[in-house]
Amino acid sequence: MTKSTRWVSSFGKAPFQLNQHLPVIRLVTPLTEERGIELWVLRLDQTDSVVSGNKWFKLKYNLLQARESGRSAVLSFGGAYSNHIHALARAGFLMGIQTIGVIRGEPEYANNPTLQDAIEWGMKLQFVDRKTYRRRHDTDYQELLSKTFDDPVIIPEGGSNSLAIKGCAEILSDELLSRIQPDQIVLPCGTGGTLAGLCVANPELNILGIPVLKGADFLYQDIRNLIQDAGMEDSDNWQLDLEGHYGGYAKADSSLIAFIQQMNSLHHLPLEQVYTGKMLMRLMERIDAGLYPEGSSILALHTGGLQGTRSLEY
Repeated sequence: MTKSTRWVSSFGKAPFQLNQHLPVIRLVTPLTEERGIELWVLRLDQTDSVVSGNKWFKLKYNLLQARESGRSAVLSFGGAYSNHIHALARAGFLMGIQTIGVIRGEPEYANNPTLQDAIEWGMKLQFVDRKTYRRRHDTDYQELLSKTFDDPVIIPEGGSNSLAIKGCAEILSDELLSRIQPDQIVLPCGTGGTLAGLCVANPELNILGIPVLKGADFLYQDIRNLIQDAGMEDSDNWQLDLEGHYGGYAKADSSLIAFIQQMNSLHHLPLEQVYTGKMLMRLMERIDAGLYPEGSSILALHTGGLQGTRSLEY
């Protein structure tokens, strides 16, 4: 993929209308065959070619509410290759909503393909240093941003809030669950919003999140807070595996890149290095370690974000 790659959306004139069943594939490898494991992958990346994966579900009710409220714009936060910023810019463009991205980093980052797309779709970018970016949750800083940008709706980094929980609760259909009957759902975690939505909608399921950040113990409390803020009850049907970060957020060593390439070449399953590649690589390690009994059925969620692979070449 090159710097000039552009992504074409299938939203058309009806954003956030999902009228087709998302594909689910069975991933058969020598390891899964040896251990007697049924491994399924739900291709959330195919919800939309731009606003793909969990971002589609996280943004759905946030942007629908923003449009109904008549506010001037929607503002959010992210890094230079943020899937959330990329998806927000495109969805806002299609819905006729002005978007604003507060970006951690230097203005020169605007030349990268992710932010070039965002600019093309009308997003206003404000670059801030790391010290300022750490204030993104502070009330006084958000008030300053509200005054600067004429009172926009503010969506947190990664899009995780009570409206995102509502959207992510719609990811797993009853038909899919009855057909596969998974013993465990596995997904990558950044802010924990997708996991929180799955948990409240499916209290009977066993759900495993694999954080892609190093030292992500804080996510235990963050996820509980998200569930509480959404007015839902925590069924305590989830857990985290903190060993799948492989060096930290957005870090990708040669073994991870080789694994991603192998999944693509042998199984025609495209992954990226920030979330889905790490999740599936760690899941394979868990299977290899004998953490699942023979006959187990596992459903892994491909949460999209494939546009982020452009950062490797850029």
